[in-house]
Amino acid sequence: MIRIFIVSCFLLCTSIILAQSEEQKAMAKLSFMIGDWKGSGSGLPKTNNAPYDVLTKVRYDLDGKLLVLKHRSARKAVPVLSLHTLIYYNKKDQHYYYNAYRETGARPFKCSVENQQLLCEINGNYRLTFQRTSDGAFNEFGEQLVNGKWVKNFEDLLFPTSEITF
Repeated sequence: MIRIFIVSCFLLCTSIILAQSEEQKAMAKLSFMIGDWKGSGSGLPKTNNAPYDVLTKVRYDLDGKLLVLKHRSARKAVPVLSLHTLIYYNKKDQHYYYNAYRETGARPFKCSVENQQLLCEINGNYRLTFQRTSDGAFNEFGEQLVNGKWVKNFEDLLFPTSEITF
């Protein structure tokens, strides 16, 4: 009886894993982003930019086929940036898409996943990188192409926190 139960559980788990869609499998690669994050960021070069506080909440939605990233940053309680971002995988062209919405509209990026990093680019001259650091922090930075070289223009470093509400 115990053997039948164990075999049944194994078959059920295997069928659930095999039933995942291509989109769900691709989106599972972004699990390193999931969580509630709190930390600080800075525009670069730092000499010209005071640091700001950052809160970010990242969750799966639509049965794991969509990632929702909510971001709020403020400097001395004055809002710097508020984003509601949707990230999804398109199996037809095999790319991820990052659509950051704010009060002025959407900013779409085409992305890929490499070495536990989400790499997003727009217009060939701006890119975002999302990654986890060796100490478990969530790191995001932006780079602009200047005279043929990628130059960072901001960086956020966030650590796990208790649940964030927006």
